[in-house]
Amino acid sequence: MGLFDKFKKKEFGINDVITPCSGEMIPAKSINDPIFSQEMLGKTIGIIPTDGNIYAPVSGKLEVMYPTGHAFGISREDGTSLLVHIGIDTVNLKGQGFKVFHKQGDDVKIGDKIVSVDLNLVKEKGYDTTTMLIITEIGTNQISYIDYQQVNKLSVINN
Repeated sequence: MGLFDKFKKKEFGINDVITPCSGEMIPAKSINDPIFSQEMLGKTIGIIPTDGNIYAPVSGKLEVMYPTGHAFGISREDGTSLLVHIGIDTVNLKGQGFKVFHKQGDDVKIGDKIVSVDLNLVKEKGYDTTTMLIITEIGTNQISYIDYQQVNKLSVINN
């Protein structure tokens, strides 16, 4: 191992999906919102975040970036689309506590920071910080998630 090897960026495969944040990965049925818990928008997992940095779970085009910063959608080249929704009912904060680093239409790479959120402020305002990752469209490559576990930033979560 060379002197600078530990500073190299992790390499991901074209079909990898990573966690959008660090925290505890939970099944959809454990999310406190029927739209997400019943997977009405698509196959869903939740992550109870341990910090407020939210990353691109895949490489692709940022098709949707809500001005409030509470949600964004990315489409991969294979036709797969994923939605990241930060917190439950956090749209009501009207962007308070959210900082957006990319705009709709940007090409993003897996692991790029998309949003940061002040989790303490979100909790103080009475909102659940659970962050959802939803597969809204399945492209040519199927995605299946690994077992639920503690995940760190940039953990690959698909099989």
